[in-house]
Amino acid sequence: MPSLKSLCCLCTLALGVALLAGCADTAATQTLSLNTASFTDVAEGECAQALDGDELAGRVIELVNQERAKIGLAPLSDNDTLRQVAEDYACRMIEEGFFAHYAPDGDGPGERAVRGGYVFMKLGENLAAGQNTAEQAMAEWMSSDEGHRDNILSPDWTEIGVAVRLGGEHGVYWVQEFGDPPGR
Repeated sequence: MPSLKSLCCLCTLALGVALLAGCADTAATQTLSLNTASFTDVAEGECAQALDGDELAGRVIELVNQERAKIGLAPLSDNDTLRQVAEDYACRMIEEGFFAHYAPDGDGPGERAVRGGYVFMKLGENLAAGQNTAEQAMAEWMSSDEGHRDNILSPDWTEIGVAVRLGGEHGVYWVQEFGDPPGR
């Protein structure tokens, strides 16, 4: 199994600062894990949806909202457009063989969100790869001092989209897109 990785990014309309960092491996309670059948028939360079991917994405949102509730923040709502942006980007990383907030052509989170039809005042992104459970991915993001935790616990967000995709070098890719639409 490849080393576990995660990345985070915080973007404004001007696409300000990208926070890129690896998170330490941590132990996690494994209450919902990838269906082992999910890994069958995934060709090299192909992006596939996990058999239980929607359930895993929902679990990530549940865990995010549990963490937010601990400090008195409102829960984030699942946004279909952000989810599609997350799904598309997870597949792009798998199919093109990279793991970063900015694609090799320089395409960043803000450009992807706009192209996907999401209008925002602020946008944040967390990436992880190699984790087999929602709990493991969340534990790594929450133990990070490089912006992942800050993204999850930011009062700026009202919406989230999560994707879990299979394939590529790391086997499993997790993408969180956080949004703050205008006029909230």
